[in-house]
Amino acid sequence: MDENIRTMFYPDSVAVVGASANPRNIGRNIVQNLITWEYGGKIYPVNSRGEDVLGLKGYVSLEDVPGPVDLVVAFVPAAAVSGVMDDCARKGVARMAIPSGGFSEFGEYGARLTEVIKQKAEERGIRFVGPNGLTLINAENGLCLPFLPFKKRLPGKISIISQSGGVGVSLIMFLDNMSSGFNKFVSVGNKVDMDELDFLEFLGEDPGTDVICMFLESVARGRKFVEVASRIGKPLLMYKANTCEIGARTAASHTAALANNDMVLNGALRQAGVIRVTEIRKLIELARAFEMPPMRGNRIAVISQAGGYAVMCSDEAHKRGFVFPSLADSLAAGFKEYARSNVIRLGNPLDLGDIHSTDAILYAVDQVMGQEDVDGVMIALLRRADAKYDGAYAEMSREPYPELGELMKKHDKPIALCLFTQYEHLMDVRSKMPYPVFETPERAVEALSVLRDYHARGR
Repeated sequence: MDENIRTMFYPDSVAVVGASANPRNIGRNIVQNLITWEYGGKIYPVNSRGEDVLGLKGYVSLEDVPGPVDLVVAFVPAAAVSGVMDDCARKGVARMAIPSGGFSEFGEYGARLTEVIKQKAEERGIRFVGPNGLTLINAENGLCLPFLPFKKRLPGKISIISQSGGVGVSLIMFLDNMSSGFNKFVSVGNKVDMDELDFLEFLGEDPGTDVICMFLESVARGRKFVEVASRIGKPLLMYKANTCEIGARTAASHTAALANNDMVLNGALRQAGVIRVTEIRKLIELARAFEMPPMRGNRIAVISQAGGYAVMCSDEAHKRGFVFPSLADSLAAGFKEYARSNVIRLGNPLDLGDIHSTDAILYAVDQVMGQEDVDGVMIALLRRADAKYDGAYAEMSREPYPELGELMKKHDKPIALCLFTQYEHLMDVRSKMPYPVFETPERAVEALSVLRDYHARGR
């Protein structure tokens, strides 16, 4: 494990150069984030006046800071960054986070500044992330270095590497929408020194990270990237932008990114076992699929409360190459006390017809999951948040979601739940469940296919 990156994520002390007492000072947001996230190390604001910031003692220079500094955040104009590097060298600081823009993405002058800091870092023995990015967040210890105000989040098991700070923030918000958290976040920006490969290798060994998501506009050190991705024993999902001429021009002005041959890259990523997605929201939705048990085969059962959704789910599963084993005849016996009109069809897909009982739904899932020739279940449920489940529907009053999670643990097989309901209720259910809840049958089935394919590669 790279000790420089480990110390970047787990520093005992952080100096924020450029943070002042002025409420309009953007660097002050970095100090505020560290306080909000309850970072447990020492925080040293550094500014030309030596002003205290948010109750923390300020210093005029890094040399005035008492004791060692593990990480320096340089939120200063681009032309001043090289001077901060000199200060770091005198202080004995070997690691920096540089969020400042104004480098290669801004033309010839910025390109010269880039060469200056690159050369100086090499001469001074300094490693850095950036410039032109939001740099780092570690939800485990409260290290939160973006210059945007960030609310504190509980750590999850998904870590994010993003070339774009803005896209990276949207990925965090997608996790919010799924009531999930992230573990570590890296916005590499122009990746002048450390790039996505450095952080990929670290996260591959990081015990807090189970799944890695990447948004990239260019891939650095392509051959080495494929080699590293091939041996990482964790799911790695990527959205690769900058695949056309217009996108390439935009990326060059945004993060100084150079395009890669997309056809060649696509083949290499497939060979390395990287899961490439083509919709940005899928990057998070499919990453959460790995919170379910593995899908160890190609045999699926579909269960639905509505015939139409049973058909839709089956169509999608068929398109993705799943097969549908027959359901055991013994399944019918358990439905006798629940069936009202004898309209249930005991096939696969299983249309529950007019059975309006949470117990019956859970019975069906339990029995189907217990079949040795079923590797996973896709279930579509309808729940009207504004409905009163009483009278003839009283047996539907208990929600089945927690017990579906228990059935996953019992059988060690995945259940992809698609819940059709009002958005507020969907968010409420997601906030309580330790597994993903999908909005559409297409996405639920795709999640199972990603689990299947990952397991089939022997990962």
